[in-house]
Amino acid sequence: MERGKLSKGKHFIKILLLMLIPWTALVFTAPIYNRKEPYLGGWPFLYWYLFSWIFIQPVLTFIVFKFIDRERW
Repeated sequence: MERGKLSKGKHFIKILLLMLIPWTALVFTAPIYNRKEPYLGGWPFLYWYLFSWIFIQPVLTFIVFKFIDRERW
């Protein structure tokens, strides 16, 4: 019984961290990525950093979904 509570607590922490990573990366690191260099494909750093999060976020969301789905089944 205690082990089940501990396991759910660990999953909750993992899910919380996976949800906080993108939010933190986009909100609190704005002064770091708000610059022009380096360029990638002619795009300033700001644009390709934000554009890369379009692909990173679904991967993190999928991981969170798998944690939630595992607990349900």
